[in-house]
Amino acid sequence: MVARRVGLIGGSTPLAAVDSTGLETRHVSRYFSQRRGCFYSRYPKLSAVIDAANHLFLAAVVDRGPTNDQLEFRPVVGQAHRRQRFEALLGDVAYDSEANHAFLWERFRAVGIFPPTRGQAFGKPIASIRTYYRRVLAQHWPVAEYGQRWQIETDFSMFKRLLGSALRARTRHSIDREVFLRVLTLNLMIIRHP
Repeated sequence: MVARRVGLIGGSTPLAAVDSTGLETRHVSRYFSQRRGCFYSRYPKLSAVIDAANHLFLAAVVDRGPTNDQLEFRPVVGQAHRRQRFEALLGDVAYDSEANHAFLWERFRAVGIFPPTRGQAFGKPIASIRTYYRRVLAQHWPVAEYGQRWQIETDFSMFKRLLGSALRARTRHSIDREVFLRVLTLNLMIIRHP
């Protein structure tokens, strides 16, 4: 890969981020379709891990939404860690589970930084969190690191603004291939203009 030659991928990074976004299969926005009364339930969903230091996509998995983000978590994180080691992984509350924290720490020695509030009533004390990893994270919440979660939102914004959120392909295989090509294209654009 070009990024490996340049020295941007292949070593390690202190911070990576994981998230997912939906893409359109036509050039009409979902908002417009809903206003016209046209509802559709399935759409291409891109789950990705990025390097927070340089915005490069480390891994991408394409699925069909709406689905729970947990389904793509292990495949996309495994891909990313094979390409570049990371010490911490940022994510939103959708990734908060004891199993995800254990998977990251026991398999990769990486810390998962996901708000430990899933299933918690608002304002409940930290002592009510019964699982080990989530309780430790709640007691030592890394405010500065979690403040960098906007990095992956910026990547998805660049992805959709520069390359478009509407896909031209129609079959599932072609859609998946087009999304992967767009991810690769955005990585090349970032490398070309750092």
